Amino acid sequence: MKKSILYILGIGLLYLTSCYKDKGNYDYVDVPPPVVTNLDTLYNVNAGDSLIIAPKVALAAGNDDYICEWKFYIPGDTGALEYEMKELRIVFGLGANRYPGLLRITDQNTGMKYFYNFTVVGKTEFTQGTLVFSDNGDHSTLSFIKPDGTVQAGIFEAINRKQLAGGASQLLHLQNRNYMNVLTAYWLISKDDPDGGVQIDANTLQELKTLRAHFYEPPATINVGQMYSHPFGTINGIINDQLYIGSQETAPFATYYGYFGAQVNGKYAMHQSYVHNIAENPYGGYYLAFEKDKHYFMRFTNNTFMDTTYELGPTKLDSAFNPKDLGMDLIHMTRFSDEEIYALCDSSGLLKELKFSVEFNNGGTVFHASSMRDFVKPELISAATLWATSPIGVIYFSSNDKVYRYNPLNEEVVALTTDFNGKAVSLLKVQDNGNLLIVGVEGSIYYLDISVGHQGDMKDKIDGIPGQPKDIFVRLN
Repeated sequence: MKKSILYILGIGLLYLTSCYKDKGNYDYVDVPPPVVTNLDTLYNVNAGDSLIIAPKVALAAGNDDYICEWKFYIPGDTGALEYEMKELRIVFGLGANRYPGLLRITDQNTGMKYFYNFTVVGKTEFTQGTLVFSDNGDHSTLSFIKPDGTVQAGIFEAINRKQLAGGASQLLHLQNRNYMNVLTAYWLISKDDPDGGVQIDANTLQELKTLRAHFYEPPATINVGQMYSHPFGTINGIINDQLYIGSQETAPFATYYGYFGAQVNGKYAMHQSYVHNIAENPYGGYYLAFEKDKHYFMRFTNNTFMDTTYELGPTKLDSAFNPKDLGMDLIHMTRFSDEEIYALCDSSGLLKELKFSVEFNNGGTVFHASSMRDFVKPELISAATLWATSPIGVIYFSSNDKVYRYNPLNEEVVALTTDFNGKAVSLLKVQDNGNLLIVGVEGSIYYLDISVGHQGDMKDKIDGIPGQPKDIFVRLN
C-alpha cells in the first residue's frame, strides 16, 4: 500500500515538474482580418427595385477564397432572409421598413469568420413627402405633396376607391421610438364618421381598419375629441368626453397592441383642451385637464383619474385663483413646461389669462396658481380661433384671415406679415423646433419663416389642396 502511494506521488511530482518547465513557448500566427471596402452601414431602396451591395474583400492570403453570407432580419417575424453570394444582387421585395442586416465573411484559407452589420431601409413613393387632411364639404380628403411640390389630390379615394366621411379633424401618426422607430400607420379622424375614423398604412395609404374596430368592445357611439400620438406608437385622448389610453401590454407588432379597452374610470367630462408631459415621461406621466361642466382643473396619473386630489401652493403667490372651483369656462390651455402653463378662460364675457405650474411628477401633488390677468387682445379671439404652441415660449393664434404671435411674458401681440387673401385660417402647426409655421387656408398650404428675426415671411406655398386643410404631417424618410 505504501509503495502504491509513493508511486502515485512520484507521478504527480513528475507532472508538476513538466508543467513548471513548460514556459508556453509556442509559435502564434496573427491572422489579420480581411480589408473590406465598398460596404456601407445604410442602404435605401424602393420596393421592387434592385438591391445591389458589392463589397471589395482583400484577404491576407492574397486570393479570393472566401464566402459571403447575407442575412436580413424582418421586424415582427422570427425568421430571416438568407443569401449566399459574394455580391448581393436581388430584387427587393420587402415592404417599407428598416431591416437590420448581417454580412458574414468566411476566409476559407483559415476558417475564420468575420461579421459586418448594416441596415436596409425599404421605401415606397409615400415614404417621403407631406400628407394633408382636409374638410371638403360632405366628405374629407387626403392629399399627398411630393418632395418636388406636386400635389396628388384625393389620394385616399384613388387608392381605396371610397370617400372619407366629412368633418376632417386630425391626422395622427404611429411611430414607436422604442421599437425600430419606424412609421407604420396613420389615423384619419373625422367628426362625421360614425366609426370615428380610419387607420391607413403609412407606406401604401391603404385602409387597414376603422377606429371602432380598434376597441376590444366599442361603445355604441364614438365621438372623437382631441387625440395625440404616443411616443410608443399608440394614440391616446378624448372619446365621448372621457380619456382613453391605447394598450401597450403586448408586443408592439401584436394584433391588439394599442387597442382601446374601457375609458379611464371616473365621473368627469373633459374639455377638448388639455396638457400632459407624456413626451418627456411616457412611462408615468400626467394629464392636466378641465372639467367642462363643473369648471375646475383635474388631473390624471397616466391611466388613473385623480380628480382634484392635488394641493394648492403654500404661499400667497400660489393663490391667484382657485383651480378646484374656477367658475369660468376654458377656451384654451397650453404648456411650455411644468413651470409654465397658461389657460385662457371666459369669465362672464371677460377673457382671463391664467398662469400656473404643477408638481405632478414622482408622486408630487402641488398646483401653483401663479397669476390671473385680463387677456390683452380679447377682440381677436372667437370660437373659430386656432392655436399653436412654439417650443421657444410663444403662442400663435388665428383670427379670421390673420395669424398673430403672442408672447405671454410681455403680452406682446404681433400680426404676421403674410397675407392669406382674405381666406379664413383652417390650420396652424409649428414645425422645425419653432422655426417654421404651416398655415392652411381653403385650397392652399403656406410655409412661414418664424425663426429669429422673421415675422412670418412666406417661404413657400402649395396650391391645389381640396377643401380646407385641417391637419398635416411631413414625412422626411
